[in-house]
Amino acid sequence: PKPVTIMEVKTEDYSNDIEISGNVKPAQLIKQGFKVAGVVENVYVKEGDNISEGQTLMSLKTHDYELGVMAAQAQYESLDMQLKSKIDSSVNQAKANLDFVKTQLDRVRRLHEKGAVATKTVEELEVALVVAENKYQEALDARETSIAQLRQAEAALELAQSQLNDTVLKSPINGTVVKQISEIGETMAPGYPAFVLGRLDTLEVEIGAPDNLIDHIKKGEKVNLFIYGINKEIEGVISNIDTTADPETRTFGVKIDIENPDGDIKPGMIANVVISMGKTSSIMVPIDSVIDDAEGSLIFVYDEEAQTVSTRQVKVGEVQEDRIQILDGLKDGELVVINGQYGLLDGEKVNARRVEEND
Repeated sequence: PKPVTIMEVKTEDYSNDIEISGNVKPAQLIKQGFKVAGVVENVYVKEGDNISEGQTLMSLKTHDYELGVMAAQAQYESLDMQLKSKIDSSVNQAKANLDFVKTQLDRVRRLHEKGAVATKTVEELEVALVVAENKYQEALDARETSIAQLRQAEAALELAQSQLNDTVLKSPINGTVVKQISEIGETMAPGYPAFVLGRLDTLEVEIGAPDNLIDHIKKGEKVNLFIYGINKEIEGVISNIDTTADPETRTFGVKIDIENPDGDIKPGMIANVVISMGKTSSIMVPIDSVIDDAEGSLIFVYDEEAQTVSTRQVKVGEVQEDRIQILDGLKDGELVVINGQYGLLDGEKVNARRVEEND
């Protein structure tokens, strides 16, 4: 008789986990561009470089903006000098003249009350007071206008200086350069992206989940991941599940957020995502014990009394490592052939050696 190895089958509980590989990507992408127009003069980083917040990425030619600052500075200084010299002097003179006329008028009125001065003289000084008051008010108005012009010039100077500063493009985040769009010599328009940047403190893993998995996962659920390259196990959180399948792969996109405080996980690394489908009770047999033919999946069942084997059609389920789930066709306590089954015939007598499942 042919030698075969047999094993008793029984229903057991096992974790129904599914492993899917995916790519590590930045969780947040930022398109960074200049606020002003100009020609690119220097590029200080390249794709793949790690960058820190405030780091200089690129700069434009500054000549035109430096001229703008110089012109605005000159205008501001001219108006400031005019205000401090001519305008303030006019106000002081008008105020001194007004005070003098008031004093004269008060003196003449007292003399007029005593009959020492004619009424016409008083009237002339009263008119002079009105003129002096108007002159003083005009001087004050001129100063306010000059102050407003000075403030406008100051704002123009600040704008010119800001535009000059904006010729240097800096990173708003700690992250990495995902893509460089512009090169030295190119003319940039305001707002046009020069770089695509990605955050590194929070990353995401994107996987394609089959339709039979979608009902078993939900947004906010925690999953375990293994990052290849650094051999690190971490925990992540499902942040998004696509509502429609990819027409080519027929899988649903799933995004998993992972924290990266140490920065050791890099975009482009491969992550193995373990998603639990819960506990399942079923008969499991070594995958090699199942034979596929035209009629379906077959397995040899051993009759201990007759010392013979017979073929049994079975319905198989999911594969767990080197074992496969038997959904129908076997029951607890039956003996199945797990080695030496190839070439056996239905009803053939065999020399069976029994092993336990863990042997």
